[in-house]
Amino acid sequence: MKLHALDETWLPRLAARVHRLRHRGHELARAVGGPGSPAGHAARSEPALAGSIAAVVVAALLVAAFGTHDPYDHDGSNVEPAASVAPPQQTLGPRPGTSVSTYLTTAAFDLRHFAEVSHGKPGYALINLRRYVTPADVGREFAAGGVDVVRAYVRAPSTTLATSIYPVSVQNNWANLTLGMESQSRFAGLNAKTYAQIVAGFTAHTDREKLEKRLYQKLAVAAKYESTALATPSTCVCVFALLVKADFVHLAKMVGLPDVRSVDAAPPTVSLDQISVLPLRPDFTTVVPRPGVLGTG
Repeated sequence: MKLHALDETWLPRLAARVHRLRHRGHELARAVGGPGSPAGHAARSEPALAGSIAAVVVAALLVAAFGTHDPYDHDGSNVEPAASVAPPQQTLGPRPGTSVSTYLTTAAFDLRHFAEVSHGKPGYALINLRRYVTPADVGREFAAGGVDVVRAYVRAPSTTLATSIYPVSVQNNWANLTLGMESQSRFAGLNAKTYAQIVAGFTAHTDREKLEKRLYQKLAVAAKYESTALATPSTCVCVFALLVKADFVHLAKMVGLPDVRSVDAAPPTVSLDQISVLPLRPDFTTVVPRPGVLGTG
């Protein structure tokens, strides 16, 4: 925005909206960036998903101020990564726009290559599941020894709502998955309240403003839906991918598990902080969509 646009009309409007959202902004900042916050941990551990996480907060604050931000701009193309986050050297999972069949073929090839170069050493791999399952289901299927489960990826599935993907740290303790889902439920609940507050104070006059208001109403509904689903992990059929560390023998065994769709292995020399993960949703069967205004997130 040019400086001359910040005239006597815009400045009072901006100041009033920022003042009303100041307290909520502080809550969001703590939720997103706090040392123990689920979203703060997610953004630090998952650079590939940081854009989606940041978009939730940016949308809430910028629309509160200007009413012009696209809430579904989740591809992260306009989000600068935090200075402390090193660029990942290895991406596991398909990028938006990728053919699913091509990705699955490439993942199988990469696993065979892992067998050739790992010499029995363990490495990290993304396990994409064929369907959404409960924490108990995934715990039973991956209870065998020799596989360290580092992280799980959860989403409250919906055919009508744009719900988010949440990485949850497991660290080989399935109790952490339950606790992490409950924590993400609280974060989603905070987002739902924020979006509802924005909608309540959003007076729409133009067609664009009316569209924006409808989009934020959808965000509020989606976040509330997520919060409700994730609040009860035992009944939430939400887990659809895992990040694990194992040697080739154990990774190869996982390929044969009924619920495993693919095993995407990183080179054995790659460390955890060099990996960026884009898990494949079970409902993506042809091409991984590019997020858009009425996106698929």
